[in-house]
Amino acid sequence: MRVPGLPWWGLALGSVIVGAFAWRLSVCPHDGPLALLPATTDLNGTPLPPRWFCDRCGATWEANFEKEHTPVRKFTGYDESKAVTAAKRAAELAERQRALALQRAGLRPTGNKKVKAVPEPAMSSDSAAIVPIGQGRRFAG
Repeated sequence: MRVPGLPWWGLALGSVIVGAFAWRLSVCPHDGPLALLPATTDLNGTPLPPRWFCDRCGATWEANFEKEHTPVRKFTGYDESKAVTAAKRAAELAERQRALALQRAGLRPTGNKKVKAVPEPAMSSDSAAIVPIGQGRRFAG
């Protein structure tokens, strides 16, 4: 098919431009939604690294994450020597929270007594601390 008044090289140039534009649209530039596939193993059992997956064209390629340095493992296991102080801090925190709750409720503790030292907590789940609040209850009226 020949367009009158258009030289043959113009027709060839136009068809090359249209072909390049059509080819560019058919090739996926991977700008669309990408997914990161985790490191797994394939059906044969060989490990697969993390991969990027293009939702538009279905292509996958390896996800190279640069690691500056490997993490340093400072703590491992369970340190029993810290359990006693952690339990003491937890008991002191609970006591401060109770005192604040009483203060918010308008049940101020009598006098300016300091909170007495909390004894070493027994490692038992049955030892729930109960705070009596009945003696200082006030009613609005």
